[in-house]
Amino acid sequence: MAPGSDVRGSARVWYPAHLEMHARAVIGPGVNVYSMGQIVVGEDALVSQGAHLCAGTHDYDTPEFQLYSRPIVIGARVWIAAEAFVGPGARIGDGAVVGARAVAFGELQPWTVYSGNPAKAIRARRHPAAGAAQPLKS
Repeated sequence: MAPGSDVRGSARVWYPAHLEMHARAVIGPGVNVYSMGQIVVGEDALVSQGAHLCAGTHDYDTPEFQLYSRPIVIGARVWIAAEAFVGPGARIGDGAVVGARAVAFGELQPWTVYSGNPAKAIRARRHPAAGAAQPLKS
């Protein structure tokens, strides 16, 4: 763990060696970190209470239903809000917000606010250096 980073005591981390925390990143209370694969939490990122980071899944097209992992990358200054789900292979761009109870898969654009299941971009988030909301990328 990097300086200033924190994993709250009630969080559950499946395999700590697969969790990479950057400076001042926080895993909040009750967060489930299913780190079957690598999970990176960027600088100044916050994963709020009850969220679920899930880097494991199954190959449901085979009779063996084989378990496998896909890494999760959460960028700098990201907020994963309460009870959100971040699925295997998700890449959350710097400054993005994943709203409460949203379900995120795939690549989420930087400095964008997402909501819903599946998570959809609802608006741009202001970049502190820019002073104005960044445009949504289509």
